[in-house]
Amino acid sequence: MKNKIAIYGAGGFGREMLLMISQINEVTPTWDLVGFFDDGIPKNETVEGSMVLGGIHELNSFPSSISLCVAVADPLTRKQLVSKITNKNIEFPVLAHPSSMLGDQLKNKFGKGSIVTAGAILTTGISIGDFAIINLSTTIGHDVCVGDFCTVMPACSISGNISIGACCLLGTGSRLIQGVKIGQSCIIGAGSVVTKSFASDKKIMGVPARVISKS
Repeated sequence: MKNKIAIYGAGGFGREMLLMISQINEVTPTWDLVGFFDDGIPKNETVEGSMVLGGIHELNSFPSSISLCVAVADPLTRKQLVSKITNKNIEFPVLAHPSSMLGDQLKNKFGKGSIVTAGAILTTGISIGDFAIINLSTTIGHDVCVGDFCTVMPACSISGNISIGACCLLGTGSRLIQGVKIGQSCIIGAGSVVTKSFASDKKIMGVPARVISKS
């Protein structure tokens, strides 16, 4: 029997999650998608054939057990949204695309609500925080810690022994060199190469990356 699941967020990333759930089901029938929740789209509209069931009020009033994929790319927006979800019937599963390589099943840990998309490659000793997103074709080396609510955009390369604080956003194609530490709520620009550690609340860009401003 398939488990019921809904997606919060019917924008671009939500539609990608709709596709990913269907691709998971093609390999292992797991999920029965009941629709989207989204505060910015009228209730009962359809998005790529799936119904919008309402917003946060309808979600918190949902009467039966359901899993939820939080498909909101911005880390702080995602954190704020999760803080508003009070319905005890809701569970937050780990979702991983069938083509992703999750690495060492004994030593890697994935927090609730985390998402690993197509083509991602992980090795060993890795910790992915709650509601973190690891996007397309990203690689993560040994002994990396990715904090809660982080978003790692497509094609990032995270070398070994790296610590990334909560609510960071790593732009597309960014590179983090072995051993660096990134504080919480940092933004790393697309294509940047991070060769040293940075404190929290910084906007980091360039090759090599440097602080542009507070995030």
